[in-house]
Amino acid sequence: MTWIYVIIAIVILMQVGIFIMSRRIRKREKEDNVLLKYNINSRQRAWQLLADPEISDEDKVKIREFYEAD
Repeated sequence: MTWIYVIIAIVILMQVGIFIMSRRIRKREKEDNVLLKYNINSRQRAWQLLADPEISDEDKVKIREFYEAD
């Protein structure tokens, strides 16, 4: 019976570890991807963000690449 508890504890710890790692990966992707970061789903939204002074220059370059690619 003790072995079952040990196996269940290991499985639970693995699940928690997988959950935490997946959140970290998603967070990094969101920071790197300007489409997700600023919720850009149209060219109009991209144009509005290009005019926004609060957006960093690095992000504006990425947004401009998206805007000109369409």
